[in-house]
Amino acid sequence: MRPVVKHKLAIFSPVGFLDTENVLNTISFSDINFLKNSLLEGVFVSLKKVVFFNKRGISILIESLIKIRNTCEIDIGFCDYDIKKYTLILRMFSNNLNFSLYDTAEIVAFFVGDNLKNADKKKILINANQNEQKNQLAMKLYERGFLPILAKNKKDFLEKKDNAEFIIENFYLGKIIKTTTVSIKNNVVIYTLKGSVDSKKAKNFDTVYHNNLLKVGFKIFLFDLSEVSSINIYGIDLISKFSIKSAEHGASVIASGLKNIDTTKKQIHDLEDAGVLVYLTIKDFFDDSEIIKEVHANSSIIRDGSTVTKKLISILPTITKEVIKTIEVFSGHSVEKKLIQIQELKLNKNNKIISVLIGFYGSLDCILILSFDYNIAKDACKMLLDNNCSYEDTLDALGELVYIISENISQQLYKQGIRSNITMPRTFNSVESIMKSQRNCSGAQVDFDINGLDLTLFLTK
Repeated sequence: MRPVVKHKLAIFSPVGFLDTENVLNTISFSDINFLKNSLLEGVFVSLKKVVFFNKRGISILIESLIKIRNTCEIDIGFCDYDIKKYTLILRMFSNNLNFSLYDTAEIVAFFVGDNLKNADKKKILINANQNEQKNQLAMKLYERGFLPILAKNKKDFLEKKDNAEFIIENFYLGKIIKTTTVSIKNNVVIYTLKGSVDSKKAKNFDTVYHNNLLKVGFKIFLFDLSEVSSINIYGIDLISKFSIKSAEHGASVIASGLKNIDTTKKQIHDLEDAGVLVYLTIKDFFDDSEIIKEVHANSSIIRDGSTVTKKLISILPTITKEVIKTIEVFSGHSVEKKLIQIQELKLNKNNKIISVLIGFYGSLDCILILSFDYNIAKDACKMLLDNNCSYEDTLDALGELVYIISENISQQLYKQGIRSNITMPRTFNSVESIMKSQRNCSGAQVDFDINGLDLTLFLTK
């Protein structure tokens, strides 16, 4: 079945049943070769005319799409579904959802391809208060020239939906993801595990990713087990080993949600013996003010003696270009480059500055720091913040913005043959804390001016 290709987006539209017998001809070998050699940004399968599908049928399609993605580094997934189909796909692939889901093919084109005509005129409403990716989705739209509105709650959505041309509710931003969902709150890294935590899940856990999070200074790692159905000795051993490894870096490991699992007293004791702090729920942990204080007290990891390399200098123009472009789009202000120097990190201690640190690893191994005047940070994150937002809200939103910038940098570097992964963003609420984290580290520092306010980029090994 040949797809419809338009504006660098390919859409397959199968009809009827998507099961083992009927799905094989949907995406043929010749289709895969054709798409691999096309200059595409996305390949999607429309479910509009599909009356039935099962997990095996969808899995076969995903295997074909992944072959294309692995060659072209494009977005893949499904669109044109109702809430029943959407829910079923989420349930089928709850542990390995590594593809995108968009309500309609028209909405796919907002994120993929080059059909951006009159983007700022389209009235888009995002109703996704329970979706942890809603801010990331809104940022991607904003970056591509759209002006989406985020519904703050159900009442707000009902008031605004009649004026919206497009409503985005049931979506998932797919990527090449780990087997474990990773999120961040108040500089606490949360690993959400689902289903059975056994030898297979322990084997597939991305230890390289965890080690890089330790390197950039995260101090608290929380294993959320509230959606786990069972955990055996291998699962307990996984968390215990991570606790021991993290302790070497001065970090702590938390386990919550064990009350929902049939665990033995011995398993609990084994975790505690390995230094794991056990809480009934995530809320119980975040209500523990003493631990939260410890998170902020140990917010820095001191890295003596790092420096910048020729390779990092060579990619600095790419990084600088993406930072300028994204900050200008989100803040609405022009960014003027003032000075580039190889030096230790220098910031004006008299200014109210907040910073975000993020690590790149793979064929590129470096740390990127962006330090913002607080007012610029608020302007850049305004679409994610309420009028009465707190200081902590701004920090979290800025972390999300820098994560988007880093993803864009990673995509541009891939086009240059440089494959890289990124860590979660680490936030710093003072000049002193970010300076302490980079003691005696030299790097490439780029100073920018935004309406008389400071923005600083620092790149180091």
